[in-house]
Order: sequence, then C-alpha cells, then structure tokens
Amino acid sequence: MHGIRIPLTRNIVTAANFDPEYLKINPNGTVPSITAASLNKPLTESADCLTYLDQARPNSGVNLTPRDPKTQEIVQKLINLVHSDAVGTNLILLMARDKEEFQGKQSSMWKDYVGTRQQVLEQNRTAHPEHEFYGGKSMENGMLNGLYTSEEIGPHHEAFFAHSREGYQKFANGVAELDSLLVLPYAAGEEVTLADLHVVPWLAHAMWGAGASEVGDFAPLEELVRKSVPGFKVGEKIRQWWSTFGERESFKKVYPALH
Repeated sequence: MHGIRIPLTRNIVTAANFDPEYLKINPNGTVPSITAASLNKPLTESADCLTYLDQARPNSGVNLTPRDPKTQEIVQKLINLVHSDAVGTNLILLMARDKEEFQGKQSSMWKDYVGTRQQVLEQNRTAHPEHEFYGGKSMENGMLNGLYTSEEIGPHHEAFFAHSREGYQKFANGVAELDSLLVLPYAAGEEVTLADLHVVPWLAHAMWGAGASEVGDFAPLEELVRKSVPGFKVGEKIRQWWSTFGERESFKKVYPALH
C-alpha cells in the first residue's frame, strides 16, 4: 500500500470536497478519491477505488475480485445497483414527500448541510469564476437550498414532494432487486467479494438516515418506505446476509454504530 494517498474528506458537512485543490484531484467534487505514483490519473469512482485497493494489497491469498465469470457478473450487478440513482440515499436524507416531512427536514441538520454547501459553492464561484464546476453545482444545490430556506410551501415544493414519492417507489423496487440478486451466505456466494464492500456502506447509510440506532434494526427504514409503498419489507436474504456479515470482526470495528 506504500505510495497510495487517499484524499478522503472526513467531514463533508463542511463541504471541503468543493475546495479548488480537491477539485484538481476529483473534478466532480465527490468522495472518495485515490492518488498514487502507479496511477496515470486519480481514481474518482468508489468502484474503481475499491478494485484498486484490492489489487494493491500484499498477497494474502484472499482475492475480493472473483475469477469465476458467473460470480463476476453477480458482483457487477450488485455494485451497479447500489450505486444507481434508484437507491441513492440522498432520497432518505434530503428529500420529503409532504409538508410535514419537509418541515422535519427543515428542523434537522440537513438544512445546515445544504446551506453550508451553498455558501461554500458561492464563495468559490466568486473567487474562481473561470471554474466550470461552481456555476452548475451552485445552481443545482441552490434549487434545493431555496426550498429549504423558503417559509412558504409553494408549487416548487409540491413538485419536489411528487418527485420524492416517485423516488421511494424506485427505492423499494431497488431493495427488492437487491434481495433477488444476493447469493448467500455473502453477497455473491461463499466468499466475501467487492460486492459486500459496496452493499454494506450503502445499506448502513440508508438505515442510519432512516433513524435506526441499532445495527440490526430494519424497522425505521421499513416504516419510512411504507409511507409510499404499503407492505414494504426488507427481504429475508438481505437480513440473512446482513446478519452473517455483521458477525465479522472487520464489520464490528467499522460499524460499532450505523453511519
């Protein structure tokens, strides 16, 4: 692992990932990124970062990238799914389906999160008017910030609510697809693969965003989704996989609590 630098922004609430110096590494302003002497250019996608780290590890006899084509296909489908817009966790964290739910967001940390991002974006846009990133991103985040800072619920909010309701339908379908794709005991079969390392943080973040306080508590996520999809339930395969993976010491070390 010598020579690898992982410029992770530890606290993205401060919007440090929008710093001009970070954008030189990752023009998208997303986290994570990896730079290394052996790379022609930084890696800026989570899937590429994890694959690279797996290949860069000292030979331990454990390969998280399966060699079997069928297993490779399953792994790729799982990775693609949890990184798709259909199951993006910003739905749970930032969006709302009605006035009551939205007012709850306005009273939460997420209003400050969106507002801080907007402030940093606008400051950098002023300081670096030639940088293409800040114009588009400040407009995109500005629309959400405008909703959050508005004292009245108007037509734009109603459109936002409708979009959020559609999002929960897609999210529920995505969770059902995940359950159908899993090959137990781990995500793609008998061995831990890169798929597990993608699905775990996605599901943990979704559960945390829904308000779960216990690592194994799916109830808050189910209750949240049921508001739009009556009868929604996290599938048995997901539950079995989560329980199996949760017994690993590495999981317990990274997830003493959800985040």
